[in-house]
Amino acid sequence: MTKIESLILPSTRPHEKAIKQWGLSIHNYEPEFWESYYERNRYLKNIDEKKLVRRYIEVCRNFSVLTSAERHVIPINSFLSSWYWYLKEHQTRYEFHMRGLPLPNDLPIPRDPITKPYSPKSPNASDIIFRYGHLKYMKKFVEEGKIRISPACKYINGNDLDPRTDDELNKHRWELGDNTRIATQEGKVIPIIGDLHRIVSTRNNYYTLCLSCDFEPIIFKEFGYDACVIIRYTDEFARRLEEGTKEYFPGWYFHHNPIEYFDPHASIQNQYFSATMSKNFSYAYQMEYRFLWDPCDKGNAKEHIEVNLGPLYDICELFVLY
Repeated sequence: MTKIESLILPSTRPHEKAIKQWGLSIHNYEPEFWESYYERNRYLKNIDEKKLVRRYIEVCRNFSVLTSAERHVIPINSFLSSWYWYLKEHQTRYEFHMRGLPLPNDLPIPRDPITKPYSPKSPNASDIIFRYGHLKYMKKFVEEGKIRISPACKYINGNDLDPRTDDELNKHRWELGDNTRIATQEGKVIPIIGDLHRIVSTRNNYYTLCLSCDFEPIIFKEFGYDACVIIRYTDEFARRLEEGTKEYFPGWYFHHNPIEYFDPHASIQNQYFSATMSKNFSYAYQMEYRFLWDPCDKGNAKEHIEVNLGPLYDICELFVLY
């Protein structure tokens, strides 16, 4: 029996072989197991109430976007899985229960299936990608290939309510101090009070262009945008973008990929954790696909740059939100 009520869980689970490949069993998909594990590894016990409230709100927002039939079959370890968000919601709510605190909002429910005018083959497939923005700029994106590339440091000083605000040069994670052992060279154990704060940083300020892996109506609302460019050929767009920016970034490292999202308070063994291509899972609903230019000690990103790739009608399409 669970100590708190479970949400109604999906009737579909990942294939048995997929579960085993991640070193898990069917019990990892059961709320009783989630609570038992959390009691042994109470990774949220040291965060303050304000941060706990914010976390639950963010988990619920992600839950509404990232739980769907196509995601039920993805193993629970991945943020792409519906099950990942059922687990995070349950364990975060269990911490409220253990503290005797009320929840900041109602329990989340999966939203009804929505009809999307465009959609990738599967989550994070990136066969098509999406650039959201204001119509006047998105028209220039398609008609002229006019694109603004911004330094990563730009986003750290934004308003807390701005969904773009983040520290893109440093990524932060907290490890439960109870599970960490630090000793001097002489073997004396140093007691840890609270959580161990781990930061992964990049030496260089880099340039970035942020898109999305899926068509998602919530992004229009969150960002206040009224248009979207659908890029139907990701690899060809990347080729033109790399070629069109060489004069600005000679010798710089060009890379593009979906962002990997991580729980800042509960690490997964061997999970990718990068200063440039990872983000706190509070942003997971944005499903970011990122292009970046890293100077590799050949300079530094400063002001924004506007490039002109020429008309992109053959690989892009404009969607206007009416």
